[in-house]
Amino acid sequence: MPEEKREAVRAFLRAFKKVAHERGIYFIPRKGFTETLAWLGYTKTNCRDEILGLTVDDYCKGPEPDRDMPGEGWVFGMNMSGSNIYIKLKLTKAGSQTIAKCVSFHPAKHNLRFPLRDEGEGEKK
Repeated sequence: MPEEKREAVRAFLRAFKKVAHERGIYFIPRKGFTETLAWLGYTKTNCRDEILGLTVDDYCKGPEPDRDMPGEGWVFGMNMSGSNIYIKLKLTKAGSQTIAKCVSFHPAKHNLRFPLRDEGEGEKK
């Protein structure tokens, strides 16, 4: 099962990054996102670069139904400035175009679990 999940995550990341390289990433304008960018001293370009650097090891959960918008979200995490950052990504359709969306990008409110990381590295605060 872990190898099947690993391949599903790998396929999502490939598809997301392909769309992101072709059309960019649409960042949902939420207060938490802009506050996080300010706290990190980041621009949207820096954020985009971090997202494009995500790997299977950064996977936390998903796909799961998005509570605010139709479709499914995939959750990833990464450590930045000593804090785990919660990142929710999704691919959506707008007419015939696929859009890469960053739904969430903010400090994690709860511990993030990384089920596809090597043994001993699976949980991070």
